[in-house]
Amino acid sequence: MTIISITYRKALFFAVFLMLFIGQSFGQKNKVIFTFEEYTNLIKSNHPVAIQANLQIEKGQAYIMKSRGGFDPKLYGTAGQKYFDDKQYYSLINGGVKVPTWFGITVDAGYQTNEGIFLNPENKNPLNGLWNAGVSVNLGKGLFIDERRAELKKAKIYANSTEAQQKVMLNDLLYKSSIIYWEWFKSYHKVAIYQNAVSNAQTRFLGIKREAMLGNKPYIDTLESLIVFQNREIGLQEALLEYRNNTNLLEIYLWQEGIIPLEIDSTVVPHDLDTSLIKAASSQLFSQSDSLIATHPELVKYAYMIDIERIDLRLNRENLKPTIELKYNALAENTFENTFDTYNVNNYKWGAEFSFPIFIRKERGELKLSKLEIRDMEAGFADKSQFIKYKVTSSYNFWNTSYNQALLYNSTQNNYEKLLDAEIRLFNIGESSIFMINSREKNYIYSQIEYVNSLANNRKAEVKMKYSLGVLNQ
Repeated sequence: MTIISITYRKALFFAVFLMLFIGQSFGQKNKVIFTFEEYTNLIKSNHPVAIQANLQIEKGQAYIMKSRGGFDPKLYGTAGQKYFDDKQYYSLINGGVKVPTWFGITVDAGYQTNEGIFLNPENKNPLNGLWNAGVSVNLGKGLFIDERRAELKKAKIYANSTEAQQKVMLNDLLYKSSIIYWEWFKSYHKVAIYQNAVSNAQTRFLGIKREAMLGNKPYIDTLESLIVFQNREIGLQEALLEYRNNTNLLEIYLWQEGIIPLEIDSTVVPHDLDTSLIKAASSQLFSQSDSLIATHPELVKYAYMIDIERIDLRLNRENLKPTIELKYNALAENTFENTFDTYNVNNYKWGAEFSFPIFIRKERGELKLSKLEIRDMEAGFADKSQFIKYKVTSSYNFWNTSYNQALLYNSTQNNYEKLLDAEIRLFNIGESSIFMINSREKNYIYSQIEYVNSLANNRKAEVKMKYSLGVLNQ
């Protein structure tokens, strides 16, 4: 009897401590519901990854600006002089501007003035200097496309792909964070269920103990009630651990302006267990799956990557041609008045450059690698497209099943509650036993937990469906 009394005191002390802790953490006063919509809106506007996603478009525009730099006009100038033994051997001064164009033609205009007693004859020019203006044209490699034009084309494609990249990043972020929210929702309500179960078990234990001391109940019923009470406490501790961990995980996604991490106050709680949270699978969304898959950000991003590789393929084909560059510059003497008056079509200089590797093994190898890379990427695109279709179908089926299960478990928990209430009434009039009450209550608790699980699964199924379609951010 002494051992049992000590056990009672320990159990009661721990029960009081646990109920005070739970009451402090899960009190109903000043409760603030943190809805799923508020949560996702906070993430989209403040999470660091969301900020990174929004920067992708700016990166694309910066990449275009960088590639357009290949077509910027360039000023150039050289100067060289030599003096020895009080003599000016030579003075060479040359400057001008080059303007690359989209068509592979470079426009060049400049001015030069050379003088000196030991000047190379080819550098001699009129006393006032010489103007020149002309063009250089690639007639072989680089006629239709070159590195500059290829980079700008790829930059424009990349800029278009940044929108898809932004959607991919937000889609992934919202998927992970949404799943965590519904896990937090589930663990919170499991704690509430076990809190109620511990309170009922404590009340029943104390009542049976009192009846046993009066001789109205056998002490074996007291021991059974104590064991049930202790089991409920163990379940509550496990539920509290799960809730704390999920709360900490949820806080990872809560930020202020992408800089300051936020914490969840003890008064902040998820949605109530409202049947309006149960959502039927959207047949309209599923009927649009083919068109949504065609514009899926993952596939759009992949298609842009293939387009970029096709530009490299075109450039590698162009590199199979020989290098043939022609240059022509018209010359005119500087008169400090109207230079065009001294212009003569017979005054010019021109040049040509030719080169071609005999075996072109490097160029043929790069061309073959580009073709193989495109084939590989096209196969990957087809595989990814098919896998996305599978995920859409499976998530839609899961959504349907979770909806039906949530409705069934809601009905089941109500029926178990009626059975428990009936069993308690029979026990009060002496027609039942504590064993039957504990058995009914165990089933009722299980049905409540399963309803919470099914409700969370139903909302996670909606998230998975929209994630598989790539429309979570819409």
